[in-house]
Amino acid sequence: MKIKYCLLIICVFTARYYCQGRTYIYDLFSAKIENTNLQVFDKDKHLVIEKKFNDPYDLSVDLDGDGVDEYLVVDDLKKDDKDFYTLYIFNTIDSFYLADSICSGYLEPYQTNSEEVGGIIIVAGNPKFDSLNTQNNDVYVPINCWQYEKGKISLANDKIYKLFIAENDTMMDVIDSYYDVNGSDCKSTNVMRGLIASVYANYMHAGDKLLAAQFLRRYYHCDAIENFKKSLNSLL
Repeated sequence: MKIKYCLLIICVFTARYYCQGRTYIYDLFSAKIENTNLQVFDKDKHLVIEKKFNDPYDLSVDLDGDGVDEYLVVDDLKKDDKDFYTLYIFNTIDSFYLADSICSGYLEPYQTNSEEVGGIIIVAGNPKFDSLNTQNNDVYVPINCWQYEKGKISLANDKIYKLFIAENDTMMDVIDSYYDVNGSDCKSTNVMRGLIASVYANYMHAGDKLLAAQFLRRYYHCDAIENFKKSLNSLL
C-alpha cells in the first residue's frame, strides 16, 4: 500500500511543482495559480475571475474526450493534521466557470485512463470513511470513480471492477502482514479498522457483495460484526 501510494505521490508532486506558476492558454481565456489565488484573464488580458484557495495546484486535462481541456484545481486543506483534498473542474469553452467539484477527503484525487469505461476517470476518496483513520498516521480510504460528461460529474463505480480489485489486493497484503506479526485478534482488527473498512467498501462499490461479506468474515475479529457491517453500509 505504502509503495503504491509513494509512486502515486511522486507523480502528483512532479505535476504539482512543475506546474506552479504556469499559465494555461485556452481559446478565449488564460488561467494560472498566483500564490493561492486562481486568476483568469480574457483575450484582452482583463481579469474576469479571481478565486482564493488554501494550498492549490492546477492542471489541464481533456476529461470528456471532446478535444478541449478542462481546467482543474486540486486544493489541500489541513484537517485533523492530515491533508484534505477537493477537486474543482472548470469549463473553458465560451465561458469560464466552475462546472463541478469532488470532495476527496484524505485521498489526493487523480485521473487515469480506464479501459472499462473507454476514457478518463477521476479517482477520489470517500470522505465519509475518513473518520475510521484514527489509529496511526497512515491513511486508508476506499475510492470512488467519477466520469465527467456534459459539464458535470457522475459516479462510474458500477462500470469499474479491476481498479477496485487491484486496490484491495494491495491493502489486503498490508492487513495480512500486520496480522502475521501481531496476531489476528480484536486488538489488531482495531488497528486495521480503516483498511478493513476500505476493502469492504471497495468490494461493495465494485458490486461484489459476496466477496465483501466473505472478506469481512475472514478479517474482522471483534464481536458485533453485524453492527460494524451496518455502520459501513450506512457510509456507502
